[in-house]
Amino acid sequence: MGRGLTWIATSWLALGLTLGSVLTAPVATAGEHINLTTAFGTPLEAYVAGPEDARRAALILHDRYGLNASVQEWVERYADLGYRALAIDMYDGRRAEGWKHATQIMQTIDPVWTEANIAAAMKHLQSGDRQIVVVGWDYGAAQALLASLSQPETVAATVLYYPSQVVTDQQQLQALAKPVLVLVAERDEQLSVSEITAFKDGLSKTRVDFAVMGLDAGRGFSNPLNPDYDEEMAAISWETTQEFLAKYLSQ
Repeated sequence: MGRGLTWIATSWLALGLTLGSVLTAPVATAGEHINLTTAFGTPLEAYVAGPEDARRAALILHDRYGLNASVQEWVERYADLGYRALAIDMYDGRRAEGWKHATQIMQTIDPVWTEANIAAAMKHLQSGDRQIVVVGWDYGAAQALLASLSQPETVAATVLYYPSQVVTDQQQLQALAKPVLVLVAERDEQLSVSEITAFKDGLSKTRVDFAVMGLDAGRGFSNPLNPDYDEEMAAISWETTQEFLAKYLSQ
């Protein structure tokens, strides 16, 4: 059965962290825009940074706002840690102007095309015994979970920030093969406590290690574009993510 830390304290003091330890250093690694090709032969815009020979890679899946400057900064942040980091545009060039517009775009996306886009990104990142982490926020977190279910042997770890949807079917969750970290917004008005509880219960019946961390924040706490952005919670979640990945990925 999965071994899970089911709920972690929301205070950075309770986590045993100092405020200085959760504040991040300025990003230094610049990336570049590239184009990938999906299995359908369609172009896929991406943003990549970090050493090409890195032993670890991070696939960054954007939230409902699309591939914007904030997402590119996440790519550069992982590159600064030594990852080969890649973010893909699952919106085919569309950029959201506010929460309502972002949600409208999100609801029009064909899941078949999204799956093809993610598969192309995973293929691009695969290199020898490189470990690939899939990280997603909101819409991207839901897609990250599906990617980990569909390619369990390829994904070394999964990090989900306030997913827009979760999988609660226990049989489907059995496909998971590697550790999962879920960062939940406790004041999330979209994903209910019952859904998170069912998801956690499903994870507990798998063979993977997992952690579900509740943060005293609303959905979108790690994205400055969101009205519920919370700098302190964003810093705590980033520190937790780094500790999680350091624990489960070889250096």
